[in-house]
Amino acid sequence: MHRLLPIIATAAFLILSAKLCFSQTVTVTINPEADAFVRAAAPTNNYGGAGAIAVSGPTAVNASNEQNGAFDSLIRFAASNAVASLDSVLATHDWLVLRATLKLTEMGAPPSTIFNRGVGTFEIRWIESDSWIEGTGVPIAPATNGVTWNDLPSILNSATDVSLGQFTNSGTDTRLSFALSLRDAFLSDFRVGGRVTLYLTAISAQIGFTGDSRTFISPNDIPALEITAAANPHPHIESIKDLGTNVILSFNTVSNWTYVVQVAEQLSGTWSNLLTLATQPTNNQVIYPDVKSSSQRFYRLSVSQ
Repeated sequence: MHRLLPIIATAAFLILSAKLCFSQTVTVTINPEADAFVRAAAPTNNYGGAGAIAVSGPTAVNASNEQNGAFDSLIRFAASNAVASLDSVLATHDWLVLRATLKLTEMGAPPSTIFNRGVGTFEIRWIESDSWIEGTGVPIAPATNGVTWNDLPSILNSATDVSLGQFTNSGTDTRLSFALSLRDAFLSDFRVGGRVTLYLTAISAQIGFTGDSRTFISPNDIPALEITAAANPHPHIESIKDLGTNVILSFNTVSNWTYVVQVAEQLSGTWSNLLTLATQPTNNQVIYPDVKSSSQRFYRLSVSQ
């Protein structure tokens, strides 16, 4: 869900207008250009060609009940083609991201004893750095030509990186979908059309999550970032009229969006909902009366899907 929040003060009695557009939704799917897991127990080894990514807590064990230590993973997507597709269908950069989903195929019983097993919680973060190198290392022949555990302090940045949510694996062979939080930094990075890196790290000490990577033999099982966007409905309050004891708000709707009118006594104050309208038809005019409780109030209109 993504919202636009134009703000209008009753004291100014502003009347705004804009051309309405029909809502259209488009979904694009992006496969990684690079991915790799890194290991705390082998901090100088690279595993970028392993055919797998992995997230593990420090106490997880493999099929032989042996601990292999913590694993983290990095996945990088090139967003340029996806953004170009959205621009061509929805109008150049005049669209909103509604949903972002990371899809991974879990291996419940990975064949190599290097991988831990176990169900638990992990976190997905958007990270600012895209400069890491995938490398070519595999479990039986690690390399030194790509990202390693020792590189993480130079890649991660607590001041700019943001969490996109915490999730749980299944412990079975299955395709999983993780709905990512639509954080501003993540969305801004995607809309630029450059590279977008996601970092996966364990929250639970016992988690042992192994998934297919972009070099896995089956293209249907590799990671995918799925983005759903819609044409910008340009929400705005058309007019605000002072009728003495009441204030009359009016606005027009675009189909397939939910509209919420909010109010606050001051811009820095708390916003509360006045009116919520489920999906409306296009060009439906909404007129809403609000009791005038003070000489100045602030209103804003938000939309969601």
